[in-house]
Amino acid sequence: MHKNLYLSRAALLVCFIVASMSSVAQVTLTATSGTASGSFTTLKGAFDAINAGTHKGDIVIKINASTTEAAVASLTASAATSSSAPYYTSINIYPTTTGLSITGSLATPLINLNGADNVTIDGRVNATGSTKSLTITNNSTSTTAGTSTIRFINDASSNTVKYCTLKGSTTANTTGVPTGGIVFFSTTTGTTGNDGNTITNNDITCAADASRPLNVVYALGTSAKNNDNNTISDNNIYNFLSNGSASQGINIS
Repeated sequence: MHKNLYLSRAALLVCFIVASMSSVAQVTLTATSGTASGSFTTLKGAFDAINAGTHKGDIVIKINASTTEAAVASLTASAATSSSAPYYTSINIYPTTTGLSITGSLATPLINLNGADNVTIDGRVNATGSTKSLTITNNSTSTTAGTSTIRFINDASSNTVKYCTLKGSTTANTTGVPTGGIVFFSTTTGTTGNDGNTITNNDITCAADASRPLNVVYALGTSAKNNDNNTISDNNIYNFLSNGSASQGINIS
């Protein structure tokens, strides 16, 4: 009887541990101001809460399990519109375990930094080491302008994407002029352009070999408001040459 009691207790302990592990949300957030924490099923959910002014200050977003994004995860500028708008000083995003992904198939950006500053997307587990453990993929082959995996737009500045695997298959263009890329430095309605961003130590490639992108990294820009002082360094850019169209690894327009 004592043996069976011990086994029952052990079984209950295992069930409790498994239940606790499974109860962790795909995305969790902590903040130094506003509401201190939040749990979400998608990165979009976390961004929406920040945009609403719920979480403020220095923010950490942890990816605990893979997500499927049904709509663009768009982050707006800090204090962009009103007192209830986002007011953050930095946002750090990283996975908490290996082999995670943020995936969608959107004729839009998958992740849209819309005037956002001081955002770091770090693909290393707990933002340490050198192993790439986060894959970010937009599977869309849409020709719709803006289709991309990560887009910088409207003065998005001082952001960093590092140690990630970035995948996309966008063929977006208008009358032969590209309007998208896996990483897309877009236009601005602001004052300076999308400046001082860093793309480093990533693997950047097609989402599928049968649908390679026209541009891996593409900078479009706005007249007199150029995208300046962006750094693209130490990335592996591969499997992007299209079989049917001219294509570029890095295209600075």
